[in-house]
Amino acid sequence: MNDWVSYICDNLPPAMLYNFMISLNILLSHSISAMTTIKDIAKMAGVSHGTVSNVLNGRGNVSVKKIKLVEEAAQKLGYQLNVQAKILKEGVANSVSIILPNIIIEQFSHLYNKLFFSLNELGYETTIYLTYDSAELELQFIQKIATKRDSAIIVVSCLENANAYYQNLSIAPEKIIFVYNRPKFAEKFVSLDYKNAGETIAKTIMDKHFINIGLLLDHKKYTYTQTFKKGLLNTFKHADYDINLNIEFTSNSIGYSKAYNFFSNHDVKYDAIITTGIEKADYIINASYFGSQQSCPPIYTLGNTSCMYRDNIHQYQMHYSLLSQCIIDLIEGKKTKLPINTNYRQLFDTHSDISVEKQAINVLMLSSPITETVKKLLPHCYKMTGITVNLITKSIDEIHEILHNLADHPEIDVSWVDVACFPWFARSKFKPLTELKLNLVQSLSQYSTYIIERFSHFNNVPYALPFDPSIQMLFYRKDIFNDSLVKRYYFERYHQPLVVPTDFREFNQLTEFFNQYFNPDSPIKFGSCITLGKPELLASEFLLRYYANGGRLVQGTTIELDKMIASITLHEFEQFLYVAENLDSDWWGESVKQFEDGNIAMLIVYMNLFSCVLNPEILHLTGYAAVPGDKPLLGGGSLCMSKYSDKDNAVSAFFDWLFSPVINEQMAWLNGSTVTDSISMGQQLMNNYPWLKLNKANYFSGVRENVMDKEFYLDLPRIEKIIGHHLLLWTKQQYSSDQTIDNLNLELLLKTKQLLN
Repeated sequence: MNDWVSYICDNLPPAMLYNFMISLNILLSHSISAMTTIKDIAKMAGVSHGTVSNVLNGRGNVSVKKIKLVEEAAQKLGYQLNVQAKILKEGVANSVSIILPNIIIEQFSHLYNKLFFSLNELGYETTIYLTYDSAELELQFIQKIATKRDSAIIVVSCLENANAYYQNLSIAPEKIIFVYNRPKFAEKFVSLDYKNAGETIAKTIMDKHFINIGLLLDHKKYTYTQTFKKGLLNTFKHADYDINLNIEFTSNSIGYSKAYNFFSNHDVKYDAIITTGIEKADYIINASYFGSQQSCPPIYTLGNTSCMYRDNIHQYQMHYSLLSQCIIDLIEGKKTKLPINTNYRQLFDTHSDISVEKQAINVLMLSSPITETVKKLLPHCYKMTGITVNLITKSIDEIHEILHNLADHPEIDVSWVDVACFPWFARSKFKPLTELKLNLVQSLSQYSTYIIERFSHFNNVPYALPFDPSIQMLFYRKDIFNDSLVKRYYFERYHQPLVVPTDFREFNQLTEFFNQYFNPDSPIKFGSCITLGKPELLASEFLLRYYANGGRLVQGTTIELDKMIASITLHEFEQFLYVAENLDSDWWGESVKQFEDGNIAMLIVYMNLFSCVLNPEILHLTGYAAVPGDKPLLGGGSLCMSKYSDKDNAVSAFFDWLFSPVINEQMAWLNGSTVTDSISMGQQLMNNYPWLKLNKANYFSGVRENVMDKEFYLDLPRIEKIIGHHLLLWTKQQYSSDQTIDNLNLELLLKTKQLLN
């Protein structure tokens, strides 16, 4: 029989072969079932044939009890569902084949890495095939793929003609996506704008007045190689710029040896060498070290990131992740703009343009993970600017009190300020940044207009630079939420599907469901938790729910809670306190640790605090979403210069260093909390901290009421402390809900003048 099947596979046309494989797989499936059938499972489990079919295929309204019986019976009988036959019978496979030359070169490895994560998140299975630039191997892969029913094919092809795909595969032509290289007749092609990349590097070469240039490029048959070369040479030609060029093309096997060709003639000294990838830049460095008596010339290369510093290598950022996202959009049938023109930026260290005598400045910072990140990078600040930075770390309450009395602290040059009270202090305590010599345009260009308005400007004057803007987000255990058995338990208990909560009624219900005290079958100890150690934290938990119910603090010309909305919110809050784990801690760090340790199913916390989670097993299982009600509190703060400091130049140089693209990227890698536009396009960072994408989009819904009638500014931390104090008394049952609302509104009314600026 094997010879007969082999003969048919070798001789049937692809379309007929596909139909034959459908029949063969179904026949084999039935043969296997004849040994261990669904009827056998049904008999052992004591359920119907249809129930077994529904359980094995993940369909139907089946009880938890019956699911367990079927799974146990199937396991005892050694039954395995023939998934391939099921796919062929249904005519649909949620799978994607990816064909690449290799995954060693950065642009290909990043392409696959992003595609894998994104497609997996969308429910696709991926299969990768590596051709190593062999056309024969690629043709063999096409034949293998022809027996499947993929949703799409993604290929960096080494073929001269695309018809091999269209003639052998039954998939729609628009679902065969050619990347980087465009063979003849290829219908759907995507690439980055390598022409722009070549032009950009050429302009830098001319600015440096370099003449002798070496080019180490990828294989000449690739479309992107020729496009890059054309952009480079045409720029020189149009500018009538005379250069001496030596061009070498590489492939996987000869790339390293080709690098030595630039140093074979010891009489030739290159002003610069240009490469199309970081691997080839490393080849040049090695070839120079071992094959030349001269120092290595500066290398200009395309690369995905500047995170890893390399001496003498100047990178120009290619956002490979944008290309991957474009491909995902095409697979999903979304519109996308081609070619993809990324924002290239020169990535290498520069010394500050500001002349500064060696000075020391004192920076008052919140004790937090991101402050520890800054501390790690300060040696680099000294190397670049000659400035010694002394970090003074305090709690948020201590910083607030110091700012109220900043005139008594002339030693402080720079201070962190909470977004909640930034408008309150801006004009009276800080210098306008326009009085300094810093590169304000570059520093603020990394942020959205909304962030600048909330964290930088006061009455259209910049007083601060956004340091650690953040919002509250919902993190949850997606493995538990996607577990079919858990879903069925939930449905039987509440007669509702188990989904990520979008309001606090659902959130409270899920918190109860996942609490093992109320539900011994819960796969996790608690549904969620709440931190009760400080009044401000309690106020934050309450206000999140109060805003979700439509409440406001500023009521016309007064500061008070809406009694009806506050009463509804307290009722919901009381239910949550009863079913959640109560933590007696003075910060959210303990709640984050509970999530990281796998003790809770859901956590609402500020995004920049969640970046402390380092457990890879938990991070891999973590889902993220907007908070219930989609009215998160805006958090984090900014850095400002004290009006009582006279170290303008030193502070300017420090700000230029701290808010430069290079340091911004390093901080993102070390901490994972950032909202800058350039970082949000970094592929590996998005893989490590995928919630940053959602976080950036949700800033516009962030709430923090620190302004009244666009004229009066609120000391919001003191308002929140008043609210939290009364809530604390309420949790201890000293006052009823109505009494609590009346008491705190009365205190807010009495202290209104103190709370307004």
